Amino acid sequence: MEVNIALSRRKFLASAGLGAAALGLSALTSACNKEVEITRDDNLYPIYNGTEYLVKDFSHLTKNSALGLSPEIVSNHIGLYKGYVEKVNKAEAMMRSNEVDEFSLQHLAFSLNGMALHDIYFTNMSTEKTNRTQALNKAIEESFGDFNTYYSNLVNIAERVQGWSITGLNLLNGKLLNYGEDTHSSNFPNYFMPILALDVYDHAYVMDFGAEGKTEYINAWTKVIDWDVVSRRYDVIKTL
Repeated sequence: MEVNIALSRRKFLASAGLGAAALGLSALTSACNKEVEITRDDNLYPIYNGTEYLVKDFSHLTKNSALGLSPEIVSNHIGLYKGYVEKVNKAEAMMRSNEVDEFSLQHLAFSLNGMALHDIYFTNMSTEKTNRTQALNKAIEESFGDFNTYYSNLVNIAERVQGWSITGLNLLNGKLLNYGEDTHSSNFPNYFMPILALDVYDHAYVMDFGAEGKTEYINAWTKVIDWDVVSRRYDVIKTL
């Protein structure tokens, strides 16, 4: 599959800066502070316009019944994401003005990660046929031995944690690894760049699958992973 990489290494480093240790950002774009329509090149990471993070329009997911998620649960979930964008923009503005208080200290990390992980989660989903690139398959095999071991590890972590199961690339050794988080900003390893995020908070599935339906939800969600997007994220990050 031909990979159209939207971000050059220089642009990626410029936009991510020191925060590349935890979360990557896409190239700067000119847009107003409203929901922005997502293009193919916006699917990698959150968008920063030079002043603030922009809210992406994920409403198309509420209209896709093939995802296996109800419009209500997706809509509610998108609302949480929008809240994180608002809070991290406020926290960063406060920090730039040296307004250090409980809100800015908490949400600079918590809401930044909440925004970014939800961005990755929503753009991971597609009901179209997608494929992993040879480069991603090779990386998975080198790190886990085979795809089945990688997949089982991702799912086992998702079953054990209350928040996120994440695939990330370790910038220190070039290896892929799955790790779990019980909150947006706990247990986040430095120098890891996420390429796939699976939300297993109750709000992601209980309304549709019930309190005991976590396994059913995980199995359904992993069937609609957009491997094209995951592969493109890996291709961009591996140059770091």
